[in-house]
Amino acid sequence: MNTRHVPDLEHCQELDRLCKEKGIVVPETEFYWYAHRSMEDNTLIEWKIKESKCGSKESVPAPLVSELGVFMKDKGMGVTAHSSHSGWWATGGEWIVSNQKYLKTIEDKDSWPNCLQKMLNYLIETGSITEL
Repeated sequence: MNTRHVPDLEHCQELDRLCKEKGIVVPETEFYWYAHRSMEDNTLIEWKIKESKCGSKESVPAPLVSELGVFMKDKGMGVTAHSSHSGWWATGGEWIVSNQKYLKTIEDKDSWPNCLQKMLNYLIETGSITEL
């Protein structure tokens, strides 16, 4: 399973929180973060990423880069991306996503999926996107 096209847990949890707060339904995504808990005392062991919903009460949508792009493009919120990377998925460098309509630029030194997720979260938080 290749998960390099999925944002990290923190950014996905922010999407989940914002959507719940604003009454936005997140469409089914290909991947989900889910809480793996101890059978003995129900304490959180770790968060894992898995294809499709696994039936866990604690699951968070983890949209792929392609899904994030569709969420924004379908709402007229297209973004442009720039990278100081030597290759599209190379490590190091910096990702920059810009939304011309709102003159917003977001940077991320870690990953392209995180950068896109940050932009979507921003657009939801500011009310620029009210449905997915």
